[in-house]
Amino acid sequence: MDKLDPQTARAVRVDVRRLEAEAQGVDPAAPYPDGTTIARPHQPGRGPSRVFNLRLTEEQLTELHAAARRRHLPASTMARAWLLERLGAERSSQ
Repeated sequence: MDKLDPQTARAVRVDVRRLEAEAQGVDPAAPYPDGTTIARPHQPGRGPSRVFNLRLTEEQLTELHAAARRRHLPASTMARAWLLERLGAERSSQ
């Protein structure tokens, strides 16, 4: 999946917010209600994340990108999901 240019990405976010607001019956131009917290949904209540670099061959990276593209995900999200899935399996087997 190709990365969107900043202008298109901004337009998509505006469209998504409008569609979500309409589905909930609220004004999409209204500010977020007081007390609203914007958070990364995959890390609620956790501290900051850390970066981990990984070396892959060109072929492996191409396969990862293809698998992610089929699922309409960024390759880094796909790799992280697979890694966390495996860590969960390892944790369960102990």
